[in-house]
Amino acid sequence: MKFAMRLSFTVCLLTLVLGLAQSASAAPKSFVLLPFTVNAPQSYAYLSKAVPATMQARLNRPGVLEGRSAQTRATSAAEARKAMNGADYAVWGSVSVMGNECTIEVHSVDKAGKTWSKTAQGPLSGLTSTVQQLSSALGSEAFGVAVAARPSFMAPGKGQPVNQMNSDIVVNETGQQQVYLNPQFRYQGAGAGDGSRLRSQRLKENMVDMAVGDFNGDGKNEIAVLGDHKLTIYIWQPDGKLKELGSTVVSQSNINFSMRAIDLNRDGAMELVVATFEEDGNRPYSYFYSFKGNKLTTYADRIPYFASVIKTPPTFMPTLVGQGWDSLKLFAPGVHVMVKNGNKFSLGSRLDLPSGATVFNVAWLPGGKDNKGDQLVMLTDDERIKVFQGNGNTLIHTTMERFSGSATGMDHYKGMPGLGIDRNYQLPSKYYAPMRMIAADLGRTGEYVLLLNKPISTASQLFDRYRFFPQGEIHALYWDGVGMGLKWKTRRIRGSVAEIDLADVNNDGILDLVVGLNTSPDLGIGSRQSMITAYPLDVSQTDPNMPADLSDFEVSPN
Repeated sequence: MKFAMRLSFTVCLLTLVLGLAQSASAAPKSFVLLPFTVNAPQSYAYLSKAVPATMQARLNRPGVLEGRSAQTRATSAAEARKAMNGADYAVWGSVSVMGNECTIEVHSVDKAGKTWSKTAQGPLSGLTSTVQQLSSALGSEAFGVAVAARPSFMAPGKGQPVNQMNSDIVVNETGQQQVYLNPQFRYQGAGAGDGSRLRSQRLKENMVDMAVGDFNGDGKNEIAVLGDHKLTIYIWQPDGKLKELGSTVVSQSNINFSMRAIDLNRDGAMELVVATFEEDGNRPYSYFYSFKGNKLTTYADRIPYFASVIKTPPTFMPTLVGQGWDSLKLFAPGVHVMVKNGNKFSLGSRLDLPSGATVFNVAWLPGGKDNKGDQLVMLTDDERIKVFQGNGNTLIHTTMERFSGSATGMDHYKGMPGLGIDRNYQLPSKYYAPMRMIAADLGRTGEYVLLLNKPISTASQLFDRYRFFPQGEIHALYWDGVGMGLKWKTRRIRGSVAEIDLADVNNDGILDLVVGLNTSPDLGIGSRQSMITAYPLDVSQTDPNMPADLSDFEVSPN
């Protein structure tokens, strides 16, 4: 009897020990990521937290490997071990930027004091790829956990490259005949006879701005083209020709600067908001136009503010905004929502925007399905993109590349208060009209991209005021956790891009990327003409076996 009891007790004890051992072996490994040291200009300070956050997202495997971030900085293994707080590993490192090159060092230490280090170097535009490679090495070599590290040029589930032309381009694995959204975005092909690009006839006047929308309320979209002094409404006919429906002179004395569309009275027909300026003093006057009944009429005129339209959070509905004029700074501080008082418009509540923001140069990029928080995008005076995040508008990224590239600008003489301006000796600076920055979820996946123009010219790199760009590309940028990455782009477009829009330009039920162009000035400035080209974005033509997230033609920045 005693033997049986002892045997039962021994069996229970062994079972308990084995269970504890299995539980211990099944416990996930843990690591803590410390802020990285950044050896770079202040504009790259955000990398201190952005790089660890990207690594954590790459390494996390629930139930196997779990990480958390910490605020304590470390420069040695001894300092890192103090911040472990029960974790199995501590990770720290540094990011160094020299010109267009970036070097990343990653270190880790475990509870026993065993260290691991690895360094990788690459172009700044490929920073995300470098971080992912180091994360994979850290997981497999230091943590003993395999982390997927499929090269960007390899097809999912395949062992061979799907595109030999460029390893940075991910092509639909079903073959080159299967396209996503538009074949113009993938290949350097020649023709557009496949219907992938629409093109109008040439228009006789230079284009300052363009907008597409239902301006007369008939349920179909029209095209508004803004010249230096004139506003013209067109309709895209089935034969691909533009038919003029109406026109008017906005102002003979002022120069047209910008145009946006918004349905001010919620009647289903969009009004046009045109901002102009006096050539001598840059004083602004804005004009609002209606096209109800196929006739351009003045909705409001000579409003003494710079007026435009911004889609503001949280609903991202178009909002009429205005900004005052300043004789020294050009733009008075503060962007305001405009309110209507009788037949007049005045400035209302002020928007929370960072310094340098105007009614023309900001847009919000929604957080999307991941709820990562909305981001404010601003085009600087030197046409770089700044990205802000949070209630305090914290600057988290500035692009090295330049965008927009409008040829429409205001000469502005900077001066000190009370000292005046001597125009005989002082050279003016130039403020160029920012083109649209369009936030769009094209694949209906909850992932937003920012559409904007990237001008291409060798002469513009040598001469600041050279604005007749012979070529351009429309880029779709997205936030990759570290910076603004290139999702896709059009092939090069010949001509100077004047404006872009996103609408069904020919009313065939398919969304189009619409691009307004000015011709090259080869025939002289007075001979510049304009035209409109459009790229149908037919999501229904995508391969149903591929996720509709645009990743089948993701392009890394050059």
